[in-house]
Amino acid sequence: MLNAILQAIGLSSKDERRQFERYPVTSPIEVTVDGMAHNCIIDNVSVGGLRLEPPVDAVPGTDLTIKHPASGLNLNGQLIGNDTGGSRVSFNSSEAGAVVSVWLRMMHEQQSGEPHAE
Repeated sequence: MLNAILQAIGLSSKDERRQFERYPVTSPIEVTVDGMAHNCIIDNVSVGGLRLEPPVDAVPGTDLTIKHPASGLNLNGQLIGNDTGGSRVSFNSSEAGAVVSVWLRMMHEQQSGEPHAE
């Protein structure tokens, strides 16, 4: 709540560096980097990007394509970074990211029966 107030008046907490709220989802996805496809699971999603498990073997800054084969979703992004558990990816378009974020959250709710927290 405090972060929302600080953001509304143009300030932000030093501890909060994320621009968009993240939502937990679990969905299989295909990530293509330099022509090689990797099967991953989305761990969380926001308007700005998502977190994948396991980590994608590429250096930060690498362009990639995110595909959800069951739905036909196809979106371009960029690898932001890796840690031992996964990769952080930013979407190239925040408009597309907003659509994808909502779509993935709705799909997750339907599969799990759990509504997302606002």
